[in-house]
Amino acid sequence: MIISVTKIELISYSKLIAFFKFNGQIIKELQQTQCKKHKVTGSPNLKVWYTMTLWENEKDINDFYKNGTHLEAMKQSKKFSSNIQSHRIQREDLMPWKEAKKLFVKN
Repeated sequence: MIISVTKIELISYSKLIAFFKFNGQIIKELQQTQCKKHKVTGSPNLKVWYTMTLWENEKDINDFYKNGTHLEAMKQSKKFSSNIQSHRIQREDLMPWKEAKKLFVKN
């Protein structure tokens, strides 16, 4: 199994609605894919968001990421996000947020 963890930093609070719009559509599409599990969390100030998805294989991930609303969101991401980072790791189930967020801390 593969986990994809993404960190999205919004440019400003004015971009929060655009983020929620895309994120809601993406979650609806996720529920119709091979994604096994997913979750989303935000920072207390709502400017940084994290997503986590669990997949059987890379093909399923790429089929989703390169199509539909997710593809459109990636094309428009520079309009609402100042920084997007992502990691893929082998794991049998989703990890706790505390552990996942450490993936983005610079050593």
